Amino acid sequence: DLFCTLLIYTTYIHIQPIVKMMRRACTAMPVARRMAAAPCAAVVAARPASTVAISVQGLHYVGTGLAAIALAGVGLGIGTIFGNLLVACARQPNMTRMLFNYAILGFALTEAIGLFALMLAFLMLFS
Repeated sequence: DLFCTLLIYTTYIHIQPIVKMMRRACTAMPVARRMAAAPCAAVVAARPASTVAISVQGLHYVGTGLAAIALAGVGLGIGTIFGNLLVACARQPNMTRMLFNYAILGFALTEAIGLFALMLAFLMLFS
């Protein structure tokens, strides 16, 4: 919470002088000169409201992307398992063999979740 507050405050401090400078530059210039300086702004007209056409193929891509997010979690899980295995083996070297067996079991279960997520992603993409 404190980190977010500091991040927002420091961003505000850095952006505030730029915004003030741009306001002064825009208000100091007459409207006719502003239009002449930015001709593309005068060309852009308000467009009428339209409906968005959503294709089924686009939804397949969105579903595949959302299902592939689970693969990032699998990568984090496997890294955590083997990172903690190294810490545990450094603390108790005499239990290395048993800890390694548990780590391989955890790796297999975590990888199975990843394979299910990948299978689901491919099913969504190609069905």
